[in-house]
Amino acid sequence: MQFRQISDEDYTRIAEVQSKTEYDGSEYSMLYLKGWDFFNYQSMQICDMGESIFLRFVPHDRFSEDVHNGKYIYLPPLTALENVENAYRQIKEQTVIDGEDMYVMSTPENYVEILKDEYEYIHNEDYDEYLYLPEDLITLAGKKYHSKRNHIKNFVKRYAPSEEDNSLLRSYLPSDREKVFALINGWEEHKEFDKESYDDMANDELNVIALALKLVEEKENYFADVVEYDGKIIGFSLGEITPSNVGITHIEKGDVNYDGVYPYLCNGFAKRHFENVRYINRQEDMGLEGLRKSKRSYHPIGFCKKYAVKSHE
Repeated sequence: MQFRQISDEDYTRIAEVQSKTEYDGSEYSMLYLKGWDFFNYQSMQICDMGESIFLRFVPHDRFSEDVHNGKYIYLPPLTALENVENAYRQIKEQTVIDGEDMYVMSTPENYVEILKDEYEYIHNEDYDEYLYLPEDLITLAGKKYHSKRNHIKNFVKRYAPSEEDNSLLRSYLPSDREKVFALINGWEEHKEFDKESYDDMANDELNVIALALKLVEEKENYFADVVEYDGKIIGFSLGEITPSNVGITHIEKGDVNYDGVYPYLCNGFAKRHFENVRYINRQEDMGLEGLRKSKRSYHPIGFCKKYAVKSHE
């Protein structure tokens, strides 16, 4: 396998391969890879074997002692299901050549079902990504969504500018940037996380949001919406549609002083962007109880379960 430094031009080829799969995860998002410190993008390498794309990286220094001791971590190979066994065999052979232990993060469950007992698997449900049917979040139909519909109805009744124009949701504009960051900073101040433990995460997230806004302005498959009331942005959502036709909600922030803003955002964003996707991926809950409760309240159809794959000792 011949690895080299990844470049932005490689995402055209990555998209070409991904479009031929039913890959439901978010790992191959440019925002995911370039934005989060963990992936240490400057260290990221790519290998294109024709039928499969391989990415590997050395985690950022602040994660190196916690994950795989600062050695190469592989992303799950991007390939058709019939190639999965061979792709993992190629990774295993490469790690032997490199004198490293095999470690493939975020391997989806359907890959694991193919690989069976060939490897060791580590599963942490905190990092499983929530999957929803688009029609569920667009219509919010049925008894199970009754409270969501009520929250949205009351939100619109209270904050909409008029009965004729009852939508506060609109597309993000570059001129909204400062107001969006004002919303984010206010959300950070009131979040439930332990401040000392999550300071690094908060700073990381601000960098991700800055990159995300840049991608919205430059890439067709990224988009963002804002909820504006009385000259103030009180809600913000940002997402993308992957080449494998999954809609991902990367960022969703709301001012909780405006009751109902979150279900209004979720429903409106799905209506505007995700009507024709296979699934909506609203990402993981990271083991945070409040986030877990919120994501489950929208009744996921299932999960994109993630496994770390290691070779047998």
